[in-house]
Amino acid sequence: MKYAIITDGKVVNIVLAEPDVAAERGWIACPEEADIGWDYDGTNFIDNRPEPVAPAATPAPTREELLQQLQILTQQIQSLT
Repeated sequence: MKYAIITDGKVVNIVLAEPDVAAERGWIACPEEADIGWDYDGTNFIDNRPEPVAPAATPAPTREELLQQLQILTQQIQSLT
């Protein structure tokens, strides 16, 4: 069975154990979806973790920007010869 180890109202670990072992150690039976980082209010498990934020996509350079970069690189190459 799945149990949560709780510290200060927060799930700090999830373990699989026999009921007698869990009772000895004070572990709390939890639903299958409960996970580390969830809150436990003494009765309910609550997922209060912040939503992950996807990194912002970098916009593709414009044609003009690419041509400007090409001009700079061309000048750098010419300065080497």
